[in-house]
Amino acid sequence: MHKSMSSNNIFTTQITVDNNHNDHDESNYSIPKSSPSSSPPGNNIISSPSSNRYSNNFSNNNNNNNNNNNINNNINNNVHSPSESPSSKEIFFRVKDRVKKAYFKGSTVEDLKFLFLQKFPEFPKDVDIQFLIIDKGTNKEQQVVDVSDIKEHQELLIRHEYNEDTKKRSQGYTGLDKEKIVLVMVGLPARGKTYVARKICRMLNWMLVPAKVFNVGEYRRLRIGAGQPHDFFDPHNPEGIKARLHMAVAALDDMISWLHNGGRVGIYDATNSTNERRQLVEKRCTREKMTVVYVESICNDPSVIEHNIKETKLLSPDYQGVDPSKAVQDFRDRINHYLKVYETVEGEKTRYIKLFDVGKKIEVNNITGYIPSRVVFFLMNLHLHPRPIWLTRHGESEFNAQNRIGGDSDLTERGDNYAHQLAVWISEWCSKVRADGYDGEVVVWTSSLKRAIRTAQYISQPKVVMRALDEIDAGVCDGMTYDEIQEKMPDERAARDSDKLQYRYPRGESYEDVIQRLEPLLLELERTKSPVLIVSHQATLRCLYSYLKGRVKEECPFINIPLHTLIQLSPKAYGCEESTFKLAN
Repeated sequence: MHKSMSSNNIFTTQITVDNNHNDHDESNYSIPKSSPSSSPPGNNIISSPSSNRYSNNFSNNNNNNNNNNNINNNINNNVHSPSESPSSKEIFFRVKDRVKKAYFKGSTVEDLKFLFLQKFPEFPKDVDIQFLIIDKGTNKEQQVVDVSDIKEHQELLIRHEYNEDTKKRSQGYTGLDKEKIVLVMVGLPARGKTYVARKICRMLNWMLVPAKVFNVGEYRRLRIGAGQPHDFFDPHNPEGIKARLHMAVAALDDMISWLHNGGRVGIYDATNSTNERRQLVEKRCTREKMTVVYVESICNDPSVIEHNIKETKLLSPDYQGVDPSKAVQDFRDRINHYLKVYETVEGEKTRYIKLFDVGKKIEVNNITGYIPSRVVFFLMNLHLHPRPIWLTRHGESEFNAQNRIGGDSDLTERGDNYAHQLAVWISEWCSKVRADGYDGEVVVWTSSLKRAIRTAQYISQPKVVMRALDEIDAGVCDGMTYDEIQEKMPDERAARDSDKLQYRYPRGESYEDVIQRLEPLLLELERTKSPVLIVSHQATLRCLYSYLKGRVKEECPFINIPLHTLIQLSPKAYGCEESTFKLAN
């Protein structure tokens, strides 16, 4: 899978430690990234990543004997232990995902370079080394030209300028880096276009592919105003045509600008109901060297259309404060205006995906490439069936009570009490929906760890154990307490705080690793039409919650998932409704 990375290979770091956001159920401690020496345990969904995605090695240049001699001659003048040099500054060098602590007592940037090369001897000696300080408030870079600017505990970022040939050989580089894709939504109103567009966007961002939806309707509401009557959309209304064209072009301009500034996949969400409008979009994107793929949502099921009209459009800003019966009639009239001029997507060379009745049938034409293929696979698992998804951590475990991370401990008495309360709540919910005519079946997914399985043991519903739901692998830190890690690894907390998303426990996992192993499970979650209860762990549930709520990936490691609390998420076209239930102390 392609991963989006910062330009110029810079990885920012903050020194502050946030003890309020822990990866595990048990601890708030932080460890730096490190390549695992062995693969994490497999699972019945997908194998966990077994190797670091970012190379920790740099090309060596053997024609630098003079430089090496200079380094050796200056080591004693620049490297000091705290006891040897009370006036030395404790600093941190960061290169890619590696952080090393050093004590600097020098007066020039050259002294700093000598110290750095001793800490990173594999770094090429023939490149111009730049030391950067990142302002935490503005995120702006400042190059170190005077070492007096370096403060105690300062993090220094080192930029490594690869030449083009080296970049092409880099493990982190693929041809996908330059590919810009525009997904152009096509379809009549109330056919699920926006629902599908947002789902695709959420999936791509989850895969760490920068994607964004540009909804022309939102541009219209923002610039012209919501509540336009149905005749505004009449194809014979010249003023309406002109205004809607301006909004379409404005959204198109913003999308192209965003794609030129780091975006990968722009999703152009509008009816795009005529060949003329689609040609306007395609010609502009082709001129900008962007690949266009049409995603047409065709719905012939009256029940689906009726459901979309009542549940989705009545919640739209266009009909706020409008009598529901009048709103439905106005929207039906709007649909009829579009029906007069609607033309389906055709053409042997045209790239398109046609989605019938939101997933019942898919027609694909001239689709190639990784991202379009992933979109097709994702849409094959999509449905509109309403159902709740519940997320909950396991009950309090013995390791929770001891402030230990990881492990496979059993529940405490408090944890067992939560397991009983959870079973009672699910049973009462099932009884209530059966009274309303539903079958009341809930699918229960748990991790393979004892504390999660025991939390679901009293629930009388079908259960599936999935290793993909296991807690983030803490590697060599598994089973340790906060104090033990602080005593044995005092230098490493800054690395994790600097980039909690990509940080990897030594011989363990990062959040990005967890996201990768959860991807097949999410496809199964999208496919499942029954209510689903997921009993898992803090880090894993943070990732799932982030996906379902459409949160940006950088927020994922900091989302709070409290113990003994049930989170209910109900997917809707324009988002995901959320309710929380505190079931035990």
